[in-house]
Amino acid sequence: MPINGSRIYHVNSNCSDLERSARFYEALGLTRVLRTVPSASQSGEAFGLAEVAWDAWMMHSDDGMDGLSLDLLEWKVPAPSGVPSRLDGEPGFNRLMITTPDLPATIERAVAAGGVLVGGPVEVDAGPDRPVLAMVLDPDGVPVQLLAADRTSIAQVVINCADLDASLAYYCDVMGLTAQHDVTEMVWTTALFGGDADIRVRAVILADGGSVFTVVLVQWLDPAPSTPVRVRSANELGLFRMAWSTSDCAADEAIVRAAGSTPFAPTGELSVGDDLPLLKVLFWPGPNGECLEVIEVTDRSGALGS
Repeated sequence: MPINGSRIYHVNSNCSDLERSARFYEALGLTRVLRTVPSASQSGEAFGLAEVAWDAWMMHSDDGMDGLSLDLLEWKVPAPSGVPSRLDGEPGFNRLMITTPDLPATIERAVAAGGVLVGGPVEVDAGPDRPVLAMVLDPDGVPVQLLAADRTSIAQVVINCADLDASLAYYCDVMGLTAQHDVTEMVWTTALFGGDADIRVRAVILADGGSVFTVVLVQWLDPAPSTPVRVRSANELGLFRMAWSTSDCAADEAIVRAAGSTPFAPTGELSVGDDLPLLKVLFWPGPNGECLEVIEVTDRSGALGS
């Protein structure tokens, strides 16, 4: 039985300078909608940390609350550490895809806001529509794939898998997602990813019943990844967690544990701001070390954050 999570609510990306990163994502067409900054440090047990404090912006696309939120977060306690995932096959969260109605102008704005163009725009052979894509790095080096479309939308997150078939089963059976097609082998062009040669992968797109957002599971075949699965620390730079909204966090914890996953801590309460609702939260490593989360809003009045 899968979790009670109704839909994927947000993806979190850790940055070293919140204002700088927020300006970059505004250049991609996103909008700041809610600041979450608790006034005091609190226990970080849910994150696998001793004590935590942060400053963050929730950012939306043209999809508003119907779409995915980007939880752009700068850690204060502990300080940010590490480096983001690179454009290779290392297991875990790899990159976001954001669609844009004017790809050349968006690339120009992204570079002016401190981003780096890796490749593109390039038309790729991926079906009859032949999408046009580009790859940029945000100011901390987090990869963001841009897709020419008719609106700005946080469209996908890409997760690199050590074992695609096992990850597919986990995301369907435990997380309640549905595969949108059969697992497909494909070639990614070096014109988009940089490097010396094209990349051969297996991939599948998954969706839940309530999101306009999709999850792409990928296993690199050639070149094969040289790094093992590892669980990142919650304060490492780059994409760290993906959250489902749920009606029963404690019940989801039982499902997650029955599936063999071990949360960082039991279900607990977390403050995301003095005037915002307390949240019940649960964090645990997914099959590739990626942090997964369920969040349940408590009765304290306010607007949803984190």
